[in-house]
Amino acid sequence: MDNFQRDFITLIDSALTGKKGILSSAFDYEKTFSLAKKHVITSLIYFGALNCGVKENSPLVQMLFFDTCRYTAIDERQKQEISKLTERFNQEKIDYMLLKGTLLKPMYPNPVMRVMGDADILIKTEQYEKIQPIMEEFGYELYKESDHEFVWKKSPVTIELHKRLISTRNKDFYSYFGDGWKLANPNENTSYSMTDEDQMIYLFTHFAKHYRAGGIGIRHIIDVCVYRKNKPDLDEEYVKSQLKLLGLDKFYENTLKTLSVWFDGEKETDITEFITQFIFDSGVYGNRHTSILSSALKGNKKNESVEKFKTKKFLRAVFVPLNEMCLYYKFLQKAPFLLPFMWVYHLFKRLFKKDKLKRFSNEMKLADAKSVDKYQKELNFVGLDFNFKE
Repeated sequence: MDNFQRDFITLIDSALTGKKGILSSAFDYEKTFSLAKKHVITSLIYFGALNCGVKENSPLVQMLFFDTCRYTAIDERQKQEISKLTERFNQEKIDYMLLKGTLLKPMYPNPVMRVMGDADILIKTEQYEKIQPIMEEFGYELYKESDHEFVWKKSPVTIELHKRLISTRNKDFYSYFGDGWKLANPNENTSYSMTDEDQMIYLFTHFAKHYRAGGIGIRHIIDVCVYRKNKPDLDEEYVKSQLKLLGLDKFYENTLKTLSVWFDGEKETDITEFITQFIFDSGVYGNRHTSILSSALKGNKKNESVEKFKTKKFLRAVFVPLNEMCLYYKFLQKAPFLLPFMWVYHLFKRLFKKDKLKRFSNEMKLADAKSVDKYQKELNFVGLDFNFKE
């Protein structure tokens, strides 16, 4: 861990504990703001900077304060929308379970410290016909539908209605969770929740999923830390036994060691140093290069060569699926028979955007067999893999 990383972690620790941290004489204000922005934790770093004695009129605190005000306004709007939506779900007898950020925010010393890009809610797909008109009534617009969620937007709020906890594309994890309702326990009205232990298992699986799929930001490892501190009576034996079934027990152990290095002064190891660097180098959800390597590695696990992966990637870039094309050309929703013609149009449109073609070409060059093998070893080093067994 270098001096900059140590200073940055000191700011996080100070925000979470309220204790004054000591920053080094070489503390880099500009780099700190840039990294906080990249990982969407400017509001967390803002409180840390104040607690560490950084002057309120300093350029860093001023920039962080502006972001924190913006996120405070968004946070209030999100709370209002979630409250309104869940109240209506209760009235209409629609089952739901709040997930991830909606549950984690109250666990932080100040909820605005934990920025939430979207509100995740697990629903039952058989009730979606009742939900859709409610979303439209409340002014939301369906942005897209994926394997595991319906994404609805009404600026600045995004609601992700989950069909299942984990996408079927992560079949090793999906085989454990299914759609998630087997883990649901009834609360008041039509609200459900998981036990603290199952919530921890899901939270960590989500963290691991993003880590191996292209990287994961600082915010998400802090979520793991905050959750565990808020749940001191967790049945760790159960958690570890279930994570072992998921193939995540070693990675869990290494992640907790990394957090101990960050916040408890434990001695660094090669593995914790690697995880720290990997997370710092990631954006909030990783980077494009690592994501490409991850996709190629998943194909490799299905006995698909890197060259075959590149071919499939190229074909998908040309013959974009209908649901994705509808995001570009709304009229296809009502006239899907025009899809072949729009493929031709879309391809020519891309040909005139040389930067996109150049980026795609560079990405494909990066996905060579040697790089994919290196990424496989890096995942194994921290205790991860794609366990795609049929």
